[in-house]
Amino acid sequence: MDAYPPQSPPGVSTAAERAPRSFGEIIRELPSQYRHVLTHPSAATFAEEMGKATWGSVWLQLLGWGVISAILAAVGRLISPLPIMTPANTGNLSPETLQTITNVASFSGLSIGTLLGIPLSFFISMGILYLIAKAFRGQGTFLTQSYTSVLFQAPLGIASSILNVIPYLGLISFAVFIYGIVLQVFAIMAAHRLSGGKATLVVLLPALVVAILLFVLVLAFISVALILIGINR
Repeated sequence: MDAYPPQSPPGVSTAAERAPRSFGEIIRELPSQYRHVLTHPSAATFAEEMGKATWGSVWLQLLGWGVISAILAAVGRLISPLPIMTPANTGNLSPETLQTITNVASFSGLSIGTLLGIPLSFFISMGILYLIAKAFRGQGTFLTQSYTSVLFQAPLGIASSILNVIPYLGLISFAVFIYGIVLQVFAIMAAHRLSGGKATLVVLLPALVVAILLFVLVLAFISVALILIGINR
């Protein structure tokens, strides 16, 4: 894949040329935007959407993603409830009451964890990708990168949550994950005007670093274990 063109495609408005959109307009346009980026994967597709980037739209999608995923996680817990906890100090509580307490605690933890975890993990990953993209001379802003990324991460994240509720669909979830990586490469190409090779490195480099660190840790653990075994002989 070649470097992305330095100019926007013909007919594509920049952020400065577009009038601010209301939240109602943003919500109405999101389904067509999702369909566009998911069914036409390319750097040009994301470039066409960049002019609509606003922090309000990013946060709206993150919150919607978090709320829907929290609901789906709760549904999944109803389908596969946690085992009843029976500590010694439960008194005369019935199994039904204990199950209700367990479910409420589980739902609360899932809801809070999902609502906080999705925006937190999103911005951490965006920050890492942004710094790497800048190291490769990327020209985009953090807002543009975040906006183009959430346009596919939100619908794919919701799709993954749905698949997690349905048993035996792990292979499809993996396919969704791989497709998300491909779309992230195109989003980085568009947002930072990088070549396909550089954008791929930006996306895969964090995973490669983690894999190398894990490999080194495993080797270190094995070495220490062998040394201790040798000392004890």
